[in-house]
Amino acid sequence: MTWTSRLRHLVSRTRRQLLGIPQPPATPQARAQAVPVPKELIDRLDRIEQALARIQTLAEKSYARERRIEPGVEAVLRKLYLDPAALPFPQQLTAHRFRLFSQNQEDGMTLDLLRRVDARNHRFVELGSGLSGGNSAVLAAELGWSGLMVDGSATHIAQVQRRFPGVTAASTWITAEGVNDLISQHGFGGDLGLLSIDLDGNDYWVWNAITVCDPDVVVVEYNSMFGPDRAVTIPYDPAFSRGQHRFIYYGTSLAALASLARKKGYRLVAVEPTGVNAYFLRNGCGPDVPECSPRQAFRLLEKYDVLIQQKGVDIYEYVTSANLPLVEV
Repeated sequence: MTWTSRLRHLVSRTRRQLLGIPQPPATPQARAQAVPVPKELIDRLDRIEQALARIQTLAEKSYARERRIEPGVEAVLRKLYLDPAALPFPQQLTAHRFRLFSQNQEDGMTLDLLRRVDARNHRFVELGSGLSGGNSAVLAAELGWSGLMVDGSATHIAQVQRRFPGVTAASTWITAEGVNDLISQHGFGGDLGLLSIDLDGNDYWVWNAITVCDPDVVVVEYNSMFGPDRAVTIPYDPAFSRGQHRFIYYGTSLAALASLARKKGYRLVAVEPTGVNAYFLRNGCGPDVPECSPRQAFRLLEKYDVLIQQKGVDIYEYVTSANLPLVEV
């Protein structure tokens, strides 16, 4: 609870006490039994409560702006004081991170990797675009790339179409059985510069199923609660929805994605330091960018670190106690 909400609560409670109303909402009977209080005092408390509501709204907006500005300031400082060429990998890649459209600071890393691999064409496929356009938004908005953005929500896709009129946008539920037809029917089979997968569920299985396109760079969301070492994923269920489960049960581990990448001719090269998205390069692309191990690249999402440290949450204990399945891959 913020200081403004505490003050609002205090003023509201004081007002109720003065009116002789012990608990909100006030009933007609409680109002009839209320002790008379000067109207001027009640009006003043009302004005104070309304002013505090406005202050709270402004404070929340200010905090949201600060949260957006802070990563940009940090990106400028890295640009001024770090020499990425002098850093080892994967730090040489993560030093380029910044955010224009992406969920965290993926935009800078995406652009740097595409520069390094000299992408064969300017086409992308974004599976799970959300409202923002996902990791491909910067390519569509700033570089003029053509691409396919797909999301299961018609509301999300309606906004994507408004924001990125030059992009092909499709509202459909993404499954392993249908993903190849989905991509090819919209004209995005063959070579791609970027493939991004953010499904909050069947990410491993959908990437495993894709055969109709050949991207230079692949970005896939991983679940950092699974840790850096075990290669696990939720079992495939075409109807899986993260909202139907406790929020930590979804997706796949970084080690599982790294193992799948090797089978598909890709290598893990970095994760965005927030601990959400992993980057893979097609073998033969960007020969100066070495493969890194899941443990070397791994980053834990901050809110999951809080769960582990303060509440002792262990996802493997949770899935066992809840009788939820995991697949070792």
